[in-house]
Amino acid sequence: MSSILTVSQLNRYISFRMKEDKNLRSILIKGEISNFTNHTKTGHLYFTLKDNECSVKAIMFNSMASRLRFTPSSGMNVIISANVQVFERDGIYQLYVNDMQPDGIGALYLAFEQLREKLSEEGLFDEAIKKPLPPFPQKIGIVTSPDAAALQDMLNIISRRYPIAEVVIFPCLVQGENAPSSICTALKKADKCNLDIIIVGRGGGSLEDLMAFNSESVARTIFLCNTPIISAVGHETDTTISDYAADLRAPTPSAAAELAVPEISALNSYINSIEITLNKLIIGKITELRQDIDIKEQHLKLMLPAKKIETSRKTIDNAEQRINNALKNKILLSRAVLAEKSAALDNLSPLKIMNRGYSLVYKDKKIIKSSSALKSGDKIDLTLADGQVSAVIE
Repeated sequence: MSSILTVSQLNRYISFRMKEDKNLRSILIKGEISNFTNHTKTGHLYFTLKDNECSVKAIMFNSMASRLRFTPSSGMNVIISANVQVFERDGIYQLYVNDMQPDGIGALYLAFEQLREKLSEEGLFDEAIKKPLPPFPQKIGIVTSPDAAALQDMLNIISRRYPIAEVVIFPCLVQGENAPSSICTALKKADKCNLDIIIVGRGGGSLEDLMAFNSESVARTIFLCNTPIISAVGHETDTTISDYAADLRAPTPSAAAELAVPEISALNSYINSIEITLNKLIIGKITELRQDIDIKEQHLKLMLPAKKIETSRKTIDNAEQRINNALKNKILLSRAVLAEKSAALDNLSPLKIMNRGYSLVYKDKKIIKSSSALKSGDKIDLTLADGQVSAVIE
């Protein structure tokens, strides 16, 4: 009779047998994800892998999940590499996932699309926040590998088109596991150097080669830079997350150099146009100032002391003339009145009366107006027109 096993012993035995079975190690299984859960505290992924007929529970620990280049979700078809083991406590076998790839689409491409959608929803790619490039930069930074052929191409183009620009190189890794952090460090350093433009990029390569420029950290660093940034990664057909985050995308590093600086001939034309405009403005201003000076000169002439004195003197002369005329008229009028009154007085003069035969009779030097005032023997004095005589009343 066989021995009696406990449940724990049974589950432990099955677990042991499954671990020993090489056919259940690192097997590849494809199916559809359902009931997907990302445990926020631990970072472990829990889900069910199913097909049209069956399903099996699966777990992917954080140490493995952190290496994924995309974010799994329910409804996604995947191919996983896993070990089949028994969860002894519940007696349930499940898949312990080591790796996961999208089924039917490359993991890198899927990761790219997921990150692009995520950052776009956050507003990192909004055209409204793109910084304009200065038309005539004086100092340009280039973030790339110092050994890249693309670097020499950019230096040659900038030197030919715009030799007055200063170029500062910020070396970094552009490929490999440490490339994203290296690019971020170089970008942050360049952003503190008072540059007019920063060019970040590298030459062409496979999607795997360009992955550093598809990293979330590089995109966020570009977004936070205060300096306008041109992204120039790969060939014209290559598009990276950095291209979306930058203020301007250039199809190639060489094109980035051309976009960053103008032709020196264009600068000369610009200077000539400014000179013509300034000359017109200066001439117009001089004409305006001359007109203003003429107006003020006329005003000052009216306000000069000599002019004031002359004006006051004329005012006084005019007043004096008016006074003299008034006095003359007054004198003439007075003379006329005096002549009229003199004529009237002359007619009333005693002499005039005496010339007509009358005389004035005085007694004791008092004029006698009535005969009753005289008596016989009074001595009187007579004033005639041609003299005086004395007489005695009989």
